[in-house]
Formats: sequence, structure tokens, C-alpha cells
Amino acid sequence: MGFQTRILLSMLLVIVLSLTGTMFVAWQFASSQEELYNAQRLTRKESAVQRSLEYTLNRLPYAVTTKEIPRIFSDRICELADIHGMDIALYDPEGSMMTQSSLQEEGGGMIQLDSSLLSSLYLSVDRVKDRDYGPFVNVYWNVENDRGNAIGIAGVRYQNRTFEEGDFKAFWSQLAPLYVVLLIGSALIAAVLSSGLVKNLRMIRDRMRELEPGSEQTPIEYDRQDAIGELVTEYNALLKQLRVAVQALAKREREGAWRMMAMQVAHEIKNPLTPIKLGVQQLQRAWSDGRPDFEGRLKRHCEVVVQQIDVLAEIAQDFSSLAAIGLDELEPVDVCAIMEESVAMYRSANADITWRFIGFNEKHEVQATHSHLLRVFNNLISNAVDAVKENMEPLIVLSLKGGDSDLEIEVRDNGEGIAVDQLEKVFEPRFTSKSGGTGLGLTITKSIVDQLGGKISVASDCSDGAAFRVLFTRK
Repeated sequence: MGFQTRILLSMLLVIVLSLTGTMFVAWQFASSQEELYNAQRLTRKESAVQRSLEYTLNRLPYAVTTKEIPRIFSDRICELADIHGMDIALYDPEGSMMTQSSLQEEGGGMIQLDSSLLSSLYLSVDRVKDRDYGPFVNVYWNVENDRGNAIGIAGVRYQNRTFEEGDFKAFWSQLAPLYVVLLIGSALIAAVLSSGLVKNLRMIRDRMRELEPGSEQTPIEYDRQDAIGELVTEYNALLKQLRVAVQALAKREREGAWRMMAMQVAHEIKNPLTPIKLGVQQLQRAWSDGRPDFEGRLKRHCEVVVQQIDVLAEIAQDFSSLAAIGLDELEPVDVCAIMEESVAMYRSANADITWRFIGFNEKHEVQATHSHLLRVFNNLISNAVDAVKENMEPLIVLSLKGGDSDLEIEVRDNGEGIAVDQLEKVFEPRFTSKSGGTGLGLTITKSIVDQLGGKISVASDCSDGAAFRVLFTRK
């Protein structure tokens, strides 16, 4: 069950319970009002009957006695009962029936009043209500003549009006349409409210899913001061904190990268400067000592200085290339021609190396720039040349394998290879297996290949050299 469905059902349950409670309270109120009406109506009727009896007795010119009551009220009692809509009975002071408006004893009519009732009447100056007989109520009071003497007991039998099934149906028929309208209206309101709530929660959820370090996320705009508003406020605060943290992290990474670069530059520059410094110090001592071989020493040192200056220039070029790798407008270039151009630079100086070419009988073109692709092949071939120098039968194999959608270039050597634990580090800055160099050649190579939309990988068997593969997708 979805979150929105649960919210809707919960709201509807609350509404149904509220309407049910309202109906119950209304029913209880109607019942209590009915009871109050019955009590007030009974009091009015009792008072009217009592006044009628007193009027009949008081208009006689003599003081009425108990024996005369049946004669006086034999006809009058039925008339009074019809007028007031109640059964009326008259008893003597001892509780024996003298006359009544109805001969039926239905509803609790009694021929003889019990002693407890008589005791209550003797002590009471007001009416005494007898126990209920179903819907009937019996009420008794003392009858006195004009001299204040008790001459009998009057009793009336009254049927209460009850709030029964028929009344309930009528009551419900009046409230049912209202409750249906309220229920439907409440359901629609609950659906709208739950839909809006879930929509806002889903929006916050989606924004949180998109929240990543470095991503450009704008704060959520929500102007209501409710629970959703508090959640949005917390999200915006978190977003702000994340931005500050990302900026601080980026700053630390930049500072760390620059420190690392500065340390590497200092280290690489220090290496060629050391022999230059030592040579100059030796020349100073030779000059001071007047050594006859000073000119020879100066010539040799100048050669060393020139060599170290070349090393410094190469270091500067490598760092400059790493910092300023950028691609010009791409164009179709012939891979075979560029590889042959690169091989020619190393072939003359390495006559002992056997070169093998595979797949160079066809023209293979990729979208690139001549200079960047030449730099890639120079680095790969230079590494292969350095790897096979210690081998008795040095061999470098260059292969091209082209298809309709891609082109695979492989530079393989039969050198000592690369250790398995070092394969993942070959493209990282400062990684090198040479005694000299900056360790940036393969890093630069990978950056160029990546920008050209290609992929570069390395495989190595320590017993059979290493193979670098470059895969370009034809466009």
C-alpha cells in the first residue's frame, strides 16, 4: 500500500469516526430530549387532572367524604380521562379501588395499592411515582376535601413516548443525505491534501536523489510554514553546507595537487642541477690549483652541462604538456603514416631492434590531430625501446586491426614486462620504471587518448614483455 493511499485511508477513517460520533451524540441528545419531554408532559397532565378533581370536589356545597367519591366520579372520571388522555383511578385511604376510567389492568393497573406505596403517600405532600410497567408510568397523590381532610387517593396511568426504531429511521433519513455529502466532500478534500503532501515529499525525495558532490543544485522554494516547510528548510541548509564542504575539499585538492606538482618539479630539476653544481666546484678547484688539464675538464663539463640542460628542457616540456593538454579542431588523420613517422625517429638510433609491422597495408583513419596522435605514439614507442634494450634479441611489434566501427592499435615489446601489482599504476603521474624521466609520459598519453574519445589499456607477461592497446571509435 502506497504512502498516499495510507494517508487517504487514515483521513477517511478519522472522518467516518467523527461522523459516527456525531450521530451517536445526536441520538443521545434526541433521546434525552424525549425523556425530558415525557417528564414535562406527565407533570402537566398530572396537574391538570388534579385541578379537575379538586374543582369537582370544591364546587359541591358540602364536605365530601370517602363514601361519596364513587357516586360523584362514576361518570365524571371517564370524562376526565378522555379529556386528558390518561387512565384515572380513585382509591380509598386504605388503598382499595373505588372507581376507575378503564376496567383493564393493562400496564400495571392495581385493584389494591401495596403498603410501601401507601407509606410513601402518607409521608409525602406531593405526588408519588410508582415503578414503571413497560412504557406505562403510574403516579399517585392524596385527595383532600375543602376542609383539608384526606378522603382518598388518585392515580393516573401514563404511557411514555419512546424514541424507537421508527423514530430512528426518521432521524437517520434526515441526517443520511447530509452525512453522505460530508463524507464525499471530506474524501475529496482528503484526496487533494494527501496528493499535495505526497507531491511535495516526492519532489524533496527526487531532489535528494540528484544531490551529489559537485552537482549544481538550486535551493527548493517553499513559502508555507508547515512540516514540509521545515523539511525544505533543513534540505536547503544541508545543500548550503554541502556546497561549502565541496568548495573546501576542491580547494584542498587543488592545493595538494599544486604542492605535489611543486615537489615533483623541484625533485626533477634538482637531479640535473646536482652534477652541474659539482662540475662547477671541480672547475673552481682546478682553476685555483692551476691544473694543466683545466681546458679538458672545462670541455667535458660543458658537455655535461649541455646534456643536463637538455634534460631540464625535457622536464619542462613534459610538465608543460601535462598542464596544457588541449585539442584543436579534429580532422581525419592517417594512423599508419603517423606511426611510421614516429618509428623513423627511433629506428636509426636503435639499429639492433627488430621492428615488425602488422596491418599497415591498409589505410586507417581516425578523428584526431596530427601532433597529439604523434605524441601518443612517441611515448608508447619510447617506452617499448627502453624496455627491450636489455634483451639479447630486442623486438617491437606494431599492429593495426581495424573494423567498420573501431580501430585497435597495439605496441608490443619483448622486454622484462610490468609486475602485476604495478599494472594499475602505469598511467598515474610519477610512475616510471626508468632510472630517469619525469614519469608523466603515459599520464599525458592517457589524457590525450581520453580526450580523443578512445581507451588505452596495458597487458603484461613478465616473461614476454608488455603490450599497450589503444582503441578508437570511428565517427
